[in-house]
Amino acid sequence: MTLPNVVGCGAGKSGTTSLYYYLSQHPDIFMAAAKEIHYFSRFYEHGDAWYQRHFDAAEQATVIGEFSTSYLLTPEVPKRMADLISSAKLLFIFRNPIERAYSNYWFSLSIGTQSSGETFSEAIRNPEGYDKYVAAGFYYQHLESFLNYYDRDQIYIMITEDLQNEPLEQMATCYQFLGVDANFQPDVKQKYNTAVATSNPWIASTYRTWITVKNRIKPTITRFPSSLRRNLALLEKQATRQLMSQKRPPLPPSDREYLQNEYQPHNARLADFLGKDLPYWE
Repeated sequence: MTLPNVVGCGAGKSGTTSLYYYLSQHPDIFMAAAKEIHYFSRFYEHGDAWYQRHFDAAEQATVIGEFSTSYLLTPEVPKRMADLISSAKLLFIFRNPIERAYSNYWFSLSIGTQSSGETFSEAIRNPEGYDKYVAAGFYYQHLESFLNYYDRDQIYIMITEDLQNEPLEQMATCYQFLGVDANFQPDVKQKYNTAVATSNPWIASTYRTWITVKNRIKPTITRFPSSLRRNLALLEKQATRQLMSQKRPPLPPSDREYLQNEYQPHNARLADFLGKDLPYWE
């Protein structure tokens, strides 16, 4: 049975798509064609054989992996994962939680899972929105669940802002952690899954319809070669940004202050765990 020896676990809206493609470019790394398998979180009832089929084409790859952002926030995932692939290495990428929360709100608006009648300020101050947008950024709290089952040396944590500012250096360190050639340089010029927004209800509805169609045809798309999938992702990005070109309004200072107070103790715990400051988050 072919199973992954590396699993990316989030966080969502933190550059996971870019990281997935940078990993998939490496000649010694096989990443599952479907970036988001969500086996241990949403499709666990499908069984291990279903999961294994996503890696049938791995052949002799040194590293076999997948990336599912839902793993970070699903309490059952760490044990399920450890029961099947206890020796795997885990990748996490964390973004400034304030920016991640704001980006997540706008993404939810675009796909119709967030009411347009509720502002970001209102959403983060009610229980449902707080759990969805704010608590999702309590990174160390979520990470602790994995530390109950995996050793520290099995876990690699990347900071989104570091990846944006020095992508080649960050990927070289990541490749080294995975045990593959760290001298390989991926194409980091292309940015993936960047946030878009629109206030036009017709455009928003059209975009939501496309998301539904894309999810239905994804099983077919995942059979395409990775180079073709990257080109299709680029075309989709260009078309989407032309259709939904409205910039997000700036985050209100009162909301930023509120979130800074909420995140300060959580950020401090993560910084202590990493043994490094997080200057981009201050």
